[in-house]
Amino acid sequence: MKPNFSGEWVLVRQSSSLTGGASAMESGVMRIDHRDPKCAFQISMSAGGQTVERAWESSVADQTPSAGAGFYSRLFWEGDSLAFECGSKGADDAWSMLWRYELLESGQRLRAVEQMRGLSGDFDNTWIFEKR
Repeated sequence: MKPNFSGEWVLVRQSSSLTGGASAMESGVMRIDHRDPKCAFQISMSAGGQTVERAWESSVADQTPSAGAGFYSRLFWEGDSLAFECGSKGADDAWSMLWRYELLESGQRLRAVEQMRGLSGDFDNTWIFEKR
């Protein structure tokens, strides 16, 4: 049986390793509603008094790669890790982002490993969250 990532997760900044624009993040909360094969993410991060909020939903069954240029995304399992990949294959703005989510410490911690390629550079970040 695959792990369930549902819950409210609070960023543990001092345990995270963040580079690039992510290094400015001071605090954050991520909410995950995981009902396999669907998974909804909602995140709110703060940096320098500014709040950044994002929300997206995907399904392991959904894979929306495009033929040629355009946006693509997919959600898939890598063992017990849940992975989300998205990007653009446009000639002038090719980029990709890969997130791997993994539960640690009997499900009380969540590690999200982010790989960003393209656009403003290449970044590798490790976000650590604790379950609220």
